[in-house]
Amino acid sequence: MADLIYFDEEAQLLLKAGVEKLCNAVSSTMGPRGKLVLIEKNNEPPHLTKDGATVAKHVNLTDRVESLGARLLRQASENTATTAGDGSTTSTVLAKEIYFKSSQALQTGIGSPSELTQILNSKSDELISYLEEKSKTVSSNDEIKQVATISANGDDYIGELIANAMSEVGSSGLVTVEKSKTTSTDLKLVRGVKIDRGYISPYFVTDTAKSKCMLEDPLVLIASCKLNSLTQILPVLEKAHQSSKPLFIIANDYEQEAIQALIANVSKGLLQLCAVRSPFYGEKRTQILSDLATSLGTKVFYDLEESEVNNLGLSDLGSCKKIETDHNSTLFVECSSTNDSKEIADDLESQLQNKNISKEDEAFLKQRLIINKGVVAVLSIGAHTESELLELVDRIDDALHATKAAIESGFLPGGGIALAKAGLKLEKDAKDCESLLEKTVCKVLSDACMSPLKKILQNADKSVDYIFEMIKANPDWNWGYDVRSEDYVDMIEAGIIDPQKVTATALKNAVSVANSLLNVGCVILGENNYGNEMQLVQLSDDMY
Repeated sequence: MADLIYFDEEAQLLLKAGVEKLCNAVSSTMGPRGKLVLIEKNNEPPHLTKDGATVAKHVNLTDRVESLGARLLRQASENTATTAGDGSTTSTVLAKEIYFKSSQALQTGIGSPSELTQILNSKSDELISYLEEKSKTVSSNDEIKQVATISANGDDYIGELIANAMSEVGSSGLVTVEKSKTTSTDLKLVRGVKIDRGYISPYFVTDTAKSKCMLEDPLVLIASCKLNSLTQILPVLEKAHQSSKPLFIIANDYEQEAIQALIANVSKGLLQLCAVRSPFYGEKRTQILSDLATSLGTKVFYDLEESEVNNLGLSDLGSCKKIETDHNSTLFVECSSTNDSKEIADDLESQLQNKNISKEDEAFLKQRLIINKGVVAVLSIGAHTESELLELVDRIDDALHATKAAIESGFLPGGGIALAKAGLKLEKDAKDCESLLEKTVCKVLSDACMSPLKKILQNADKSVDYIFEMIKANPDWNWGYDVRSEDYVDMIEAGIIDPQKVTATALKNAVSVANSLLNVGCVILGENNYGNEMQLVQLSDDMY
């Protein structure tokens, strides 16, 4: 089949169609009066959600060029959700508006795409700096609750639940979400450990919506060596297979042959497993792995000698209730608490009292202390139906990430007000611009910054123009329109706030994706070729 090639205007028209379709689906969820999206999943219950990133992932278009446009726009949503935990819908709306309005400007012959995008980058950086200056720090449990409540679409109970969880483990503590086997939702504290290492391959992902690998009641193998071939750990794999338990592997490094064989076992459905690389290097790695082994009730294997591995029993491997792994971190939940861990923690606390230790050593000791003394707040979520449960888990997970982002970087007036007020400032600043192109870019970015607020009002069936003029007329940074109470309020006093990190990340990713789309002059569609079949490495009669 010959390649299909689309140039310039034809390519741009199809890309815009894809962008618009995805944006319309995602933006329908925006704001407290936004609608739920019902998603069909093969062999699974229907999925109801207001999570923009989840909606974006499930938009698949039949036209291949339109699909490319939608997939590029999806990057803004996914990157924002990954970095800041929330803001996927805002990023999608911003990207679409910047792309469309910039494209209209270019059609007038005002400049080239590269010239426009260069100025766009500069002006968006100025806006992000302005938002940072305007942000306020989260200083109380009430403010934590406010952020969580807004991020959970106004659910006071969820806001209080997250605030309680954060107060139990601290602002930098570990909080996770799980599905309850009952209809009730509650908070419990368990022993847990987190390391800054993610899966070595996305083929291990079990939850595609969140790009996570979730293992229930797994076995854990910790090897302080390189895994060259699966023959080194064949007895461990077969024990996991026979016991129907997932396997989690930590090793210093992996040969490509070993990675392919692990993936092949997962693809064949023979094993549920995940693999990560060991954290740190040298002596620090040795200490961290030893701490992990103690927390998980196992030992560190340094050379995977055949005799040692062959004699392993299930009790010789580590265990915990659950492991969550994404692309950059791993959380072990409900580890077995041991006296050894407590003794190590006490010793580490004693070492930290030494005022002569370096900052680097202090940071490492604190990392070890977290592993040996770690506590995880588990939000156990219950509901009456599977669809309700999935929507609630999505909402709480988003709210949790947004709350952490607010604690990290401060907060701004919510409900689209901060971006709108920043856009109004940029509109005024445009008068001092020297070139027509710079003024045009300011206008493009200003209009785009006002689009999230306008979409929130549209979804609430409010008079967009009238309300917007009222907001323009009031210079107070915090003053805006509360869709729920249908009144003008001080947004922060009313508890309507957004994490600064979420807002800034949404804008940054939106500009990046819009720039990419604007500079496309040709689209080439070849055959659907997804590469050669993965080579399977046979390990035993029924395992590959």
